[in-house]
Amino acid sequence: MSDRSPKQLMRTWIFLLGMVLLGMLLARELHDTTVPLGFALALLLLAVLKARLVVLDFLGMRFGPRPLRIGLLAWPSFFALVAAAKALIGAVSLVG
Repeated sequence: MSDRSPKQLMRTWIFLLGMVLLGMLLARELHDTTVPLGFALALLLLAVLKARLVVLDFLGMRFGPRPLRIGLLAWPSFFALVAAAKALIGAVSLVG
């Protein structure tokens, strides 16, 4: 777990819950194909931010070994970049 106080962890948990609710609102709009690509990119950014909070606060990596922390943060970032690239390529191919 983490070395952070229960009050700090509760604050982080509430912040995560807010990001989940915001993500749900954004995802509701994505079923429509006319929604701007920014909604999808914002949803990916939220996912990376949530992963960052979980890794740093709930896995206790805020002061953990640097290589492990970087690896755990790079993993969701990599997949978000791949998903964003796929969405951008799809958007360009639809226009062209």
